[in-house]
Amino acid sequence: MSKYRQVQVSFWQDAFVLDLTPEEKYFYIYLMTNSKSSQIGIYELPKRIIETETGYNRETVDKLLQRFVEYGKIEYHEPTKEIYIKNWAKYNWNNSPKVVARVQVELKDVKYEPFVEKYLNVANNIKSDTVSILYARAIDSPEILVRKDKEKDKDKENDKEQQQTEKETKKVVDADAPGKAFRFYEQNISYLVPHIAERISIMIDESSEELVHEALKRSVEANARNKMNFADSILSSWKRQKIVKLADVVAADKEFERRKRGSLNGTTSKHHAESSDEEWDGLSL
Repeated sequence: MSKYRQVQVSFWQDAFVLDLTPEEKYFYIYLMTNSKSSQIGIYELPKRIIETETGYNRETVDKLLQRFVEYGKIEYHEPTKEIYIKNWAKYNWNNSPKVVARVQVELKDVKYEPFVEKYLNVANNIKSDTVSILYARAIDSPEILVRKDKEKDKDKENDKEQQQTEKETKKVVDADAPGKAFRFYEQNISYLVPHIAERISIMIDESSEELVHEALKRSVEANARNKMNFADSILSSWKRQKIVKLADVVAADKEFERRKRGSLNGTTSKHHAESSDEEWDGLSL
């Protein structure tokens, strides 16, 4: 099931928006329309996902989030990585029973309970005759405040397409992509499907972002048939050699070239014939 987010044309004439910088306007639109945004304006959004989707680095992401917190437009809960858009309920009422059901489901899934209470307070304050009785019951239900189980809603079970989409999206979120390794894969190897994003994330956790990026780069330069496996073998070799940062790789490459020149000059030592050198011969470029 496709998801859509509405942005009114009056957004561009809003007094608050008019005073924002171009960068802030872009970020504000992103917060309201990104892939993880929800019907209630409360959703989990890891900073690494923001980096990947906006192209900003971590410093810029932190700066912009803090700026909108200071503007009084959002709150961000670091432990659960959840964001709360304060005026979302005010500007996104919908009387549709289907939307009401979605609101109930999403409120139960919020991990940081104070965000739920704040949402309900806003919703209660803006009730009017134009708000359907279904909405009134949905936001007043005590079950919304106390039921925090993570059981999948029955409606999701009847919507296989949506369930699969959420499952794949969760994998991308769990991958928590920091940036350049994932972008390099997409730009130079193939489309970044969820299981590949998860595998790259595991590689990063076991080594580092810069080493994974370098290993992927070398797999492309070597025109390896299975580039992920090739990159994995490079990382395994580096791990055995206790290489933990890119500077170590550069130093190892220089040492390999020095030994190679020595070998050509007939000065190869016993050490040069060890298995680690054979591995480097296949992995270093």
